[in-house]
Amino acid sequence: MADTRVRDERGFILPSADIDFEGSDSPHTLHPLRFLGMGLLIAWLCCTHVDTIYLPVSRDVRVLAETGMRIGDIGTFIIMAIMARRIGPLSAHRVSASALVAITAAGTAVIGLAIVPASMGPDLIFAVSVVTAIGGAVLFCLWAEVFCQMGTTSMVVYGGGSCVAAFVVYCLVSTMMQPYSVIATSLLPVLSLACLWASFKLVPYEAPRTKEMSYPVPWKIVIIMGIAGVLSGLTGIVLGETANLGAVHRIWATACAGALMLYMALRRPSMFDMRMMTQVCLAVTVVALVFVPGVAMGFAQVVSFLMKLAYVWFTVFVIAVLANLAFRFDLPSLRLFAIARACSESGIFVGVMLREAIGRSDIVLDAPTLAGAALLGFVLVAVCVLIWRSEKAVNADWGAAGISLESGAHVQSPRERLISSCNRIAAEFGLTERETEMLMLIGQGKTRTQIEQELFLSQNTVKTHIRHLYAKLDVHSKEEACALIGVKAN
Repeated sequence: MADTRVRDERGFILPSADIDFEGSDSPHTLHPLRFLGMGLLIAWLCCTHVDTIYLPVSRDVRVLAETGMRIGDIGTFIIMAIMARRIGPLSAHRVSASALVAITAAGTAVIGLAIVPASMGPDLIFAVSVVTAIGGAVLFCLWAEVFCQMGTTSMVVYGGGSCVAAFVVYCLVSTMMQPYSVIATSLLPVLSLACLWASFKLVPYEAPRTKEMSYPVPWKIVIIMGIAGVLSGLTGIVLGETANLGAVHRIWATACAGALMLYMALRRPSMFDMRMMTQVCLAVTVVALVFVPGVAMGFAQVVSFLMKLAYVWFTVFVIAVLANLAFRFDLPSLRLFAIARACSESGIFVGVMLREAIGRSDIVLDAPTLAGAALLGFVLVAVCVLIWRSEKAVNADWGAAGISLESGAHVQSPRERLISSCNRIAAEFGLTERETEMLMLIGQGKTRTQIEQELFLSQNTVKTHIRHLYAKLDVHSKEEACALIGVKAN
């Protein structure tokens, strides 16, 4: 009878992975598309700033409504950051969160279909805009909580997919005539919320914060986010009277960033890491600033798009870093993301206000002025680079890991201990990055099907990786592999 056992390149028999991991018999793994609901929120944020879709009225009215929404957005994030300890996981307040998102959808419709078309007073427009933004901020933090419970690969793929999904939705809504485009835009937060609650069925809920622990804020990342926001908000000045095109450039930049993330994560995973994301962002920013003096020669659109691309790319990167911090160190996500988002939006708001002030002044955007602006931009970028390089590594804790209130020492979370143990085993046995990732997922009690979904790999590829992993570790079962890293198999 022929020997059907699998052997490696040295001729050693590889252990079978089939008996350890129950999973689907189908060679095709289904990936839940509900996680792309984040793209509906992104689409809502973009559509409400595009005048051909929402509020095709005078510039003053649009600025008033957008200012109200920004203030409501920033204020909500600040309140959530201050009250985070008392609020706990935002997903635990399902009814309240759903009500706030419903108010956001209703406010979007009321502003676009009633208040602005009827030329009601500016105070009413401003007040309703402030209230409308509240649910959007809550929805963002809820999605952050979902992504914080994902592994790095899933987080990057679904994050990039959400960016592409946002662009597709924007394209569909942009083909609609008024008032249908306003109605469609108003429905986006509710649809995103439905996807959100469905997503929580597939990821674990965030653990409540312990009273014995303190969680510092990663201020380095937050400061860089604020500076990036100022640069993004100021960019519209190069567009002059067509500053509203910045919103269109942002959605196109979002699509480009998402598509590149998907391609690299799925087709070139060995070349994709967090450091590459920062390098791309820095390169795009430098190119955009180089073109700033050429705005008078017709490069305004190029500068605007490149700056939006750099900002979107950096924002996605920071969200990935923060989600990875929360995942690895079991950090409460609400305060972390609320502070980061508040600083980012505050930076944009400051940039927009500076842009409006410059537009009303006698400053002429001639070549010397633009060159000075570019030089100032390079200085701000240099400050960001210096702050960034002061951190030891991209995957470090950035000063955000939990600290015991009693001893003042860092306390390792269960997942952090698991990751440290897997990294130690990987160094000892010469595991590849993919094999180390497999070992971590096995230690978390994932089934083979769940590993396929987590890493976006085929059934046969996962089996092969597990066989090679077992051979290197000289183990023959999931229980033995888990015992090696000091956890119980479940």
